[in-house]
This record gives sequence, C-alpha cells and structure tokens, in this order.
Amino acid sequence: MQSLELIQGYFNPKQLKVPLSFEIKIPFDSEARTFDEVFRRIDFRQYIETDRTVGRIGYNPVNMLKLILFCMMENITTLREMEKAAKNDIRLMWLTDELKPSHQTINQFIKERLKGNIEDIFHEINRYIINKEQIEVDKLYIDGTKIEANANKYKFVWKGSIEKFRDKLYIKITKQLEAMNERYQEMCIFFPLGETYEPETLMKIVSYLEIEICQKSISFVYGKGQRKTALQRDYEKMSDYHSKLTEYNHYIEVIGPSRNSCARTDEDATFMHMKEDHMRNGQLKAGYNIQIGVSNEYILHVDVFQDRSDYQTLIPFLEGYKKAYGFYPKYPVADAGYGGLKNYRYLKLNDMGLYQKYSMNSKDTSDKKYSSDPTRPVNFKKDNLGNYYDEHGEMLTFLWHSKRRVDINEALWTLQKEAR
Repeated sequence: MQSLELIQGYFNPKQLKVPLSFEIKIPFDSEARTFDEVFRRIDFRQYIETDRTVGRIGYNPVNMLKLILFCMMENITTLREMEKAAKNDIRLMWLTDELKPSHQTINQFIKERLKGNIEDIFHEINRYIINKEQIEVDKLYIDGTKIEANANKYKFVWKGSIEKFRDKLYIKITKQLEAMNERYQEMCIFFPLGETYEPETLMKIVSYLEIEICQKSISFVYGKGQRKTALQRDYEKMSDYHSKLTEYNHYIEVIGPSRNSCARTDEDATFMHMKEDHMRNGQLKAGYNIQIGVSNEYILHVDVFQDRSDYQTLIPFLEGYKKAYGFYPKYPVADAGYGGLKNYRYLKLNDMGLYQKYSMNSKDTSDKKYSSDPTRPVNFKKDNLGNYYDEHGEMLTFLWHSKRRVDINEALWTLQKEAR
C-alpha cells in the first residue's frame, strides 16, 4: 500500500512523451497534407513583396502566407483567431514550422507584404489542380445563391424614396432662396434660382452667410424665449439643406443605375429576397448574389454580384472566368434563370453553347396545346417580304411591343428558327 502511494506521489502525467514530431500525429488523409502538397508545387513568392526594412529578420513570409491561407480554408477569418490557431492547432504547427505570430504581425504582413488579391492566388491554385486532375475546363456548371450580409436589416435606403425626397428638397431650396432674394434686395444681393442644385452651390451660399455673420458680429441664440436673427435662420436652413442634399446625392451615387436599394451599414449590399424566409412574409434582407462555377466537383470560379437576378450575372461571370484562365468554357450549363435573348446572343458571339433553358421552356415543350396555339406570335406565318399573318390569313401591322415579354418571345423565335 505504501509503495502504491509512493508511485502515485512521484508520477507526473504531463511528462515528455514520444513522438516529438507533429507529422506523426497528423493522419495521412488529413486536409493539411493535401494543402501542403499543393503549396509546395506553386511558387507563392510572386505574391509577396520583398522586405526592404532593416533590423531584425522577420518571420518566414512563405510560412506566414501558408498560415493565412490555411486559416481561411478552415473559416478562421479574424486575426486574433489566427493567432490562437497558430499556437494550438498542431496542423498549423506542422505546416508553418511552429510559427506563432501575433495578430498585429499578421495584420502588418497582410497590409505590407502581400500584393495582388486573394482571387489571383485562388486561380493560381486552380490552374495547378486543372493540370494535375485533368479537369474538363470546357464544361462549367453555373449556379448562384443569395447570402445575407452582415448589415442592419432595419437601416435601408431605397433609391426611389431618396429621389423623391431630393425633388422635394429642391422645391424647399428654391422657396428659401426666393425669400432670401427678397430680404436682401436692398443690398443688391441675388442668389440664382434653378430646378436643381448642387451641394457646391449651397456651400458657397453658406460660406457667404458665415462671412456676413462674422462681419456683423451676430451671436447665435437657442432655446425658448430667444429670438433668432434672419441671418441665423437663413444660415441654419441652408446648412441643413446642404447636408441633406449631400447625403441624398451620396446614396444615389452609391446605389447606381443597376440597383434600387442599399444598406446604411453596408452600402455594397442590396436588399433582396433570401431563400430562407422563416417568417414567410417576403421579407427583404441586405445580401449578395454569389455565383459559382463548378467542373468535376472543383470550384473553378467565384464572383459576388449586387444584382438580385441571375440573368444579369451570366455575362460578367463568364468575362471574369475568361480573365482568370484566358478562355471561355465551351459548354456553360445553367438553369432557366440565366436564359434570355441577351445572354444567348453573347454566348453565340463567343462560340459557347446554349445550355441554358428559358423560363417558358417547360411549358413550350410539354404543353402541346399551348405550343401549337395559332394566336402566339411565334406561330404567325411569314411571307418573303417579312410580313406576318394571323391564323385567319390577315396581315398584321406592327404597333408596339411589350418590354416585359419581348426578350423571351424573341429568344424562343430564335431557337425555333435554328431548330428548323
């Protein structure tokens, strides 16, 4: 009994153990080994700036980049989490030769030593995988999803509302300037009037009023029982109008011509319907449209868009693919959300196949009564002169077309014409 107590008293469960190498503890099929193999085959020094500082030698820049990329692969995105992972994750210890930088060092390396962007590194890795795995780059399967932005869903800006408020503000500015022109008529001062105004014009008026206030030594008063001078009232109103007009113009410029909304806390995000609508009330949330191109189960291209519709993203997505790899995919496959006349013409112009259905394809191919309906424009008869005739043989005269349906109808007509 005494011998057992003696052994327990002198035994240390945290004593040094074998093996001492982390490599032995990492499984052969671990993602860290695959990452290390790919990293060794690519020269990543081309994405690292040469260190021109003098003094103490810094950390190995290749291992620093390896640390950052592996953390991003594991969805470790914050600098402090990267610092913590470098000290506790044996995979990172093995990959980086036990590199343990602080979060300030990682931040400094990202800002000062990295050149280019993460997309260049992503496509560089993909080019290696394409050659190694013999990926069929002529086939690209495209689809998208909407991801909610990290923004306040209650602080939104609508373009239509901003434009309406700005038009009302123009009217208020005109009335204020008319009153000021009447008030300062004896001083031979006239402020020009217009239908619209620029913030620079209002700023000049505000600066002039500031000079007048200083020259006349007018002190501003506030609160009940205090009577403001005419100069103070004019100055406060014009300053308020200037700040509001600046804000309206800023948001209209941020939203741009292709969007109709943005979030105040994330101006790049657009309010759109998400796939997960738990309240089932069609709630709009700030988000992004993420487009992904896949071939042989590998993601070859990723892009982020502000457009809510997939239809508008196909052309810029394929242009980004061409910029990254130097060629277009021969068979870009996508669902009916990408089909339309504009996209079909673009694909034909760049020698790509039409592997995207249009929105009415299912009805046109399965509903025989609908597809053979003689009142549909695509079933009208056409003579050699280009005149169209209805089911009764009467010649039709073109008056107008619906912008909403012309794209689908023309695309359908083009497809049927090619099929014949």
